[in-house]
Amino acid sequence: MFKGQRYASILNQKKVIIEMMLITAPVSARRSIIYYTLSRRGINHNTPSCLLQNKRTHSTTTTIKSYQNINTRPLRSMLYVPASNNRALAKLESLLGIHKPDCIMFDLEDGCAPNKKDESRGHIYQFLQDRKTSSTNKDYFGLIRINRVDTKWFEDDANVAFQMCMSKNININGIVLPKIESSQDVDLITKHMLSLCNNDDSLVDESDGSSQIVSPVPIWAMIETPRAILSVAEIAAHSSVKGLIIGTNDLSKELQLRPTCGSLSGTTNTTRDGLATSLQLVLLAGKAYNKPVIDGVYNNFSDEEGFRDECMRGKEWGMDGKTLIHPSQVSACNKILAPSQEEIEYAKSVVACWEISPDKGVAVLNGMMIEQLHVETAKRLLDMVEVIESMS
Repeated sequence: MFKGQRYASILNQKKVIIEMMLITAPVSARRSIIYYTLSRRGINHNTPSCLLQNKRTHSTTTTIKSYQNINTRPLRSMLYVPASNNRALAKLESLLGIHKPDCIMFDLEDGCAPNKKDESRGHIYQFLQDRKTSSTNKDYFGLIRINRVDTKWFEDDANVAFQMCMSKNININGIVLPKIESSQDVDLITKHMLSLCNNDDSLVDESDGSSQIVSPVPIWAMIETPRAILSVAEIAAHSSVKGLIIGTNDLSKELQLRPTCGSLSGTTNTTRDGLATSLQLVLLAGKAYNKPVIDGVYNNFSDEEGFRDECMRGKEWGMDGKTLIHPSQVSACNKILAPSQEEIEYAKSVVACWEISPDKGVAVLNGMMIEQLHVETAKRLLDMVEVIESMS
């Protein structure tokens, strides 16, 4: 059972906002409350998208923004930047070359104290507005993480994030949602985002025959609970989800694992055996549905050796990138997760060998059999190298 309290107030001429304060609640109970709450706001999680058009709260009729293509750019480093931290925001413009993160996640959730939420929301919006014309503002892939749907900050977070995502001149390419645990959670957020605009006629994905509704703004799902791990395939399959981010700190807590990353007696412990199954399931889901998978953070940013080792292990497993908590981690992450010189030379050799092979079904390079799949992998690696070089 759960303990909670519901407050209802009428704001902005008959607009009802129900604020749920949960002290402790099982996930299943929390979801029932969430669905009830949003239904009171005019959003029913079972309501077809075509019925949402009469319940708009905004009049957004502008053309859908063209977001950066995640399949044609690197996402090696994803730096968390608290929206409330002026110093961290200001430092972004000094991160150049190899020190510039591929992606910046502006954080309204864990990175902002409860009494700073409202201030941070306006602050980050103004920060990005002021830099609309800056060339450095467009070099990275911008995301914004909002608070969970069962918090009192969700609605305001979602509204501001939606506006930033829809603005053509603001470099925000998607919304990061914490504690996503099922495709139903994604449906819920998708319908909320659809309720903020009135141009959802074409936002239906019929490619798999399911006529699944699609969010007007890209959604990135944080995978950070056991329930999320068990449902990660259906989450990755959702048309609204563009990428998966593993929240290893929360996941480790839920799995009751021992601390790692040098937190015990100052020693370095990068073993993540307790997370191995979870990490591999997320990777399998991401690769199955062609969604990038971003590894969790390394907490001890002063432990460079341990950090580099974890980056390398993530690369070997197939991670597309890694979340970072400090700018000092960016350069090492970018270097390790980029193709090495050895990998580049081998890829060039594979392509060259294939092009001169008389039999296009198979070739031999240094005694090893080369097939079309190896050539495709090599070309994809070389394409990524070109993009990385163009960004430096």
